[in-house]
Amino acid sequence: MFEAKLRSKISAILSPLARMIVSLGITANMVTMFGLLVNLVAAYCLATERLIAAGLLILFGASFDMIDGAVARARTSTNSSGALLDSVIDRYSEAVIFLGALIYFHQLQNFFGVVLVFAAVIGSILVSYVRAKAEGLQIECKVGLMQRPERIILLALGVLVQGVIPDQYTFLQSKGMILFGVFAILAVTAHITAIHRLVFSFHKLSDH
Repeated sequence: MFEAKLRSKISAILSPLARMIVSLGITANMVTMFGLLVNLVAAYCLATERLIAAGLLILFGASFDMIDGAVARARTSTNSSGALLDSVIDRYSEAVIFLGALIYFHQLQNFFGVVLVFAAVIGSILVSYVRAKAEGLQIECKVGLMQRPERIILLALGVLVQGVIPDQYTFLQSKGMILFGVFAILAVTAHITAIHRLVFSFHKLSDH
């Protein structure tokens, strides 16, 4: 319910922007692809330890996930092909950010940070996969604590906080411990969400 109300408010804010974008001849698919480009730059900044820029770009890139839908509605051109492209590009966008984080921890020689990023990647894939599989079996599956918007916001905030820590906090900076903690949360909660969705969908299917 909260998410529905929030989406309604955001939609009201984005509608004028979407109409302006449409007037420029820009399509929803173009917006989707531009969002991927922003996330590629964000991943590069993260991998090269430009953390403040990376955090801001992650948030900026995430905004295109909302804008492309608003543009599609403004053009009255919502269709399955656009929805498919948006879904796939979302997965790529999240994956490249995780790749940037993996390189970041590798450069800091933080082995367990690399492991946590990998665990978070698998968890995020499973969250999306279980929902897609369930919906393919006619089960609506949006349950769970750590869905994609929550993952992106938590990650962006973690990157920003890691970036603003003063250099004298050597341990926090040298091993990226703020981001380490963020990825520990992401890894655990993503897998909990995936299992929650699996159990929820399993029971729904068993009741049929």
